[in-house]
Amino acid sequence: MDIKEEKTSKDNTSTRIIEGASALFFRRGIKCVKMDDIARELGVSKRTIYECFTDKEQLLSECLKYIYRRMRNEVREKIRKSSQNTLDAILIIYSSHFDMLKLGHKDFFSDLQHYPSIKKERERKEISNNQKFKAWMQQGIKEGLFREDLNADVLIYILKRDLELIVNCEEFKEYSADELGKNFILFYLRGIATPKGQNIIEDFIKEIK
Repeated sequence: MDIKEEKTSKDNTSTRIIEGASALFFRRGIKCVKMDDIARELGVSKRTIYECFTDKEQLLSECLKYIYRRMRNEVREKIRKSSQNTLDAILIIYSSHFDMLKLGHKDFFSDLQHYPSIKKERERKEISNNQKFKAWMQQGIKEGLFREDLNADVLIYILKRDLELIVNCEEFKEYSADELGKNFILFYLRGIATPKGQNIIEDFIKEIK
């Protein structure tokens, strides 16, 4: 096997491990899944995994990139097919996040807090996401969907705080992701929407029921 073939083989193995480990982490929670579990599930040796990834944290980092990449692609396709304005796109994005919460293990997101490099990377991405959110708010105002007197910076802070609370607080885990998502949309997005935007939200809530 030449160098090129060896690299291709290693890349294929890495991809298979990422896909398999992603499913395990998402389904069972991160803390509960050991490298031995991943090796056993995939029918490979633990040594093979460590030849591709330094440790569990690096593997988890690659798994998160894979999970969020798939989610982004699915959301973009939904937006392309269904959205007619900024509010439609935002509703699709938030409902997709709560769908993800529904499908994953209840501790998946809270477990991420225990990995420093991943936490730092998420904080970095958060800065970029906040800028996009502010741009959506401004576009929504131009479209007559959001109130002109909203303060995007204050709203972002409240959203961040309460989303973290929903994900990490034990009290919220007794509620279904559907119930959390519906009330989140009604409480936040409806509160900053104009009557025109509120009608769109009401129609969206009816559809997801």
